[in-house]
Amino acid sequence: MTRSTPARRAFGLVLAGVGVAAAISVSAAQTVFQPRPLKQFLEENGWVSLPVPDRRMGPGSVIKVTKKDGAVGVQWLGDLRRCGITDRESGFVRGKYPAIGIGKIFGVRASVAAGFIARLHGTADFENAGGAVLEIEDSGGDAVDPGALTMWLAKPDAPRRMPATCNNFLAQDDIYLVTEAFRISKANYDLVDKDGARLAVTGEAFGRAGSSAAGTLSVIDDLYFGVRRVKQLAPVLFAPDPVAPGPGAGTVSEADGLLRLMEP
Repeated sequence: MTRSTPARRAFGLVLAGVGVAAAISVSAAQTVFQPRPLKQFLEENGWVSLPVPDRRMGPGSVIKVTKKDGAVGVQWLGDLRRCGITDRESGFVRGKYPAIGIGKIFGVRASVAAGFIARLHGTADFENAGGAVLEIEDSGGDAVDPGALTMWLAKPDAPRRMPATCNNFLAQDDIYLVTEAFRISKANYDLVDKDGARLAVTGEAFGRAGSSAAGTLSVIDDLYFGVRRVKQLAPVLFAPDPVAPGPGAGTVSEADGLLRLMEP
């Protein structure tokens, strides 16, 4: 019994060592980088995150907002430019609000990266995609000025410049104007699986399979991820006094609270 004690102790230490190694291995396998959701970041900075980013949803966009059975729906109808209103007349300012999130990595829907991959004729294991990550390189908040728009529309010849279809739908109660929008102009995107591991993407436009660059998309394109100060359009356009408008461009009904009820 006395002679076997050292052997037992040695055997126990070996088992303990194996157990520690196994625990470390399992822990390392389970520790996967989980980026902060971009939706959360935008909301903390005062933006209403869009369920699907859209290059059309910049400031000056005209949308229809409806709520039925508790579900909020948004339909893009057009924008001020299509109605013959220039950026100067609408008071459009690119980069009115400074860039945020530069150099940071965020989690977004898999469909965001998948859309770019499809456009570039790439292929990936989309069935096992659990999401996508993006690193922001350039961003900013763009805006139009409802006050400037109201004053311009008060001019006698302004309504005649707009197509009849614009005059008709702009006056409806459930039509809203996006006055401010958050834009990401340059970012790196990666498609990841359900565990957060990056998925390889193949195709002529992508890096060689197995290389460190395989699957990373560097995209330079204006894409709007968030909006705010979405105002009911009729009071903005048809206020009785353009200098001191009745309901006023700053106090008309906004849909930001309603838009926050959109499905993520």
